[in-house]
Amino acid sequence: MKSPDTAPTWRLDRRSDGTLDLVDAAGVVHADVDVLRAFPISDPGGAVAILGADGVELAWIDERSSLPAADRRLVEAELAVRDFLPVVESIESVTEGEPTHWQVRTDRGPRQFTTANADAIDRRRDGSIVITDTYGIRFLIRDRSAIDAKSRRLLDKCS
Repeated sequence: MKSPDTAPTWRLDRRSDGTLDLVDAAGVVHADVDVLRAFPISDPGGAVAILGADGVELAWIDERSSLPAADRRLVEAELAVRDFLPVVESIESVTEGEPTHWQVRTDRGPRQFTTANADAIDRRRDGSIVITDTYGIRFLIRDRSAIDAKSRRLLDKCS
């Protein structure tokens, strides 16, 4: 569904785990949607797509200024989170149980964060791992095999 230049026929909701849902005009909830810039390098302030968890485009936004204020804030916040992707260089400690508290060293210095459950750890086919904290901030491990043995052990105990 494409969004017209006027107010969209859908709305966004932030869940307690930090992910976004899109609720369409029929009231159908599309869980865990992604907000992506159409042209992140050549036109970062331009058009935005909202994709379902299956990668299917649910909405296209030509002008963010056409969105209601609440949806515009959620879109902007999600884009800011997506742009902030610290790279984990080592895992210093991880608590057991859920929620899980992490202490890591990143390319931007030491960080502490909390994950709700093991589903917050996304192991990708290319060997990278994205960990999403309870605020929706993502942390990247570029290559599991490239981190030290202690970090791998701590990571493995969480998933």
